Amino acid sequence: MNRITITGFSHSGRFVSDLRSAPIEVQQAAQEALRLLQTNPSAKSLRLHPLKGMPKPTVWKIDVFVSHAWQITFELNGTVAELKRLGTHKTIDRDPR
Repeated sequence: MNRITITGFSHSGRFVSDLRSAPIEVQQAAQEALRLLQTNPSAKSLRLHPLKGMPKPTVWKIDVFVSHAWQITFELNGTVAELKRLGTHKTIDRDPR
């Protein structure tokens, strides 16, 4: 299992924009997923995993919903998760950063 520790978050402008434009239920679920990521990164519902085939630094992905419909990507800077994108599965697959 991926063993990572997250002590805090930073947000890219793109993530903030993605969050603002997401439906309110997605915004709320995203905040919940991020709280869970910080307290229990190995929670099965997050499905935390690194994206393959991406240039360094490693881009990590979590699911916002169990349906995998919305996801969040981030890079780790020490123990700080730099949030990159919030989007649908298709959006994230096309452009994870």
